[in-house]
Amino acid sequence: MLKFDLMDTVAGRQLYDMGQQKGHHEGHHEGLKESLQKELINVRDMLLDVLVARFGLVSNKIVNKIRAIDQLEVLKSLHGEAIRCPNIGIFKERLSS
Repeated sequence: MLKFDLMDTVAGRQLYDMGQQKGHHEGHHEGLKESLQKELINVRDMLLDVLVARFGLVSNKIVNKIRAIDQLEVLKSLHGEAIRCPNIGIFKERLSS
């Protein structure tokens, strides 16, 4: 039986390097996804905080609609709407559109 270290071959080093690069890329991608999820949660929380501060108790229907949104720009836009809307009814209309 032959015994040798695959890392002592050019092919072995190339395979190792390819695995390293793939692992780095996948780790980077997962990190970005995790970061986005944290930011989505933070913006949702800020949006809900504004609604509660401005209008008091917020219905579960509104909370559930906001929690279902997974687009950061939409949530940021709604946050601005929550700050500017004169009442919760108008915010509900904008949330539905």
